[in-house]
Amino acid sequence: MVRKIVFPDAEESLAPMFKGPRLSKLEELGEFIIYYGNQPDDETFIHRIADANAVISGWGLSNTVLAALPNLEIISFTGLGVSTFIDLAETTRRNITVTHTLSTSETIAEHTMGLMLDAARHISRLDRDIRKGFWNKELVGLDLRGKTLGLVGFGRIAQAVVPLAQAFGMKVISWTRNPDKQRAAQCNIKFMELDHLLASSDVVSLHLSLTPETERLINADRLRLLKPGALIVNTARSKIIDGRAFIESLRSGHIGAAGIDVFDDEPISSNHPLIEFDNVVMTPHVAYNTPEALEEMFDTAIQNLVAFYSGRPQNVAPNSKA
Repeated sequence: MVRKIVFPDAEESLAPMFKGPRLSKLEELGEFIIYYGNQPDDETFIHRIADANAVISGWGLSNTVLAALPNLEIISFTGLGVSTFIDLAETTRRNITVTHTLSTSETIAEHTMGLMLDAARHISRLDRDIRKGFWNKELVGLDLRGKTLGLVGFGRIAQAVVPLAQAFGMKVISWTRNPDKQRAAQCNIKFMELDHLLASSDVVSLHLSLTPETERLINADRLRLLKPGALIVNTARSKIIDGRAFIESLRSGHIGAAGIDVFDDEPISSNHPLIEFDNVVMTPHVAYNTPEALEEMFDTAIQNLVAFYSGRPQNVAPNSKA
């Protein structure tokens, strides 16, 4: 029987990625089918991949979908934070391997710095003012030089942020569940307890996967620990912050500005509470989105399938079946 590989939820802009050598590699593994368009619902997912052996996906599959896929052996997830989109305990129970791609760390780190700079210097807001005919020279920016950046989490993306922030003259500190003196020395940073980090930082940037332990990790009490006027940048997952408390902190002015790339529901509604704030710069979950990063990401996703079917699985998601 011919192996079937399906990409059920590709954005139309990705069509050029699946030609030439990439398409040849996939077709060497089996029959490859790709569907373009918006993220489908469960019923459409099931229709598209009911008999698939392998799935490439950037949105993940619900447990309802997984239950309808008796032949599925591997999900090659195109990105990080796979546990937000796929129940890894369920895939393990069903003997399905889940892999992810780790290739966009530097790209996301650059976007993190872009949001940080924009929030600190009001770039988007001032641009909007000029386009409306308002020459606003009264809005004072914030130097990043000499400020303390607190990284909540210290995985690959956070580590890629460090040299960029240090190039701006920032002092970098971090909280991680696995502090290591050697890593701290190598990166020229200091690890500290989370509450101390929040109280010590001028800018806080989030770099954690969303798990039951990290959901609302930055709650109302912890937001109150921030310095008045501190900046927050989130390119990780929105639910790491208590959303209601975050809005209240912005409204009170305790948080001076924010740069956000991730939201509870995407796309956000036209009446989302963050829209009211001129001191919040938002991007539509695109921190990973450059041609170079996308090419590397899909090359890795395809190579993950090749490795799996060669009997040497790679980039297996933590807590997933190996």
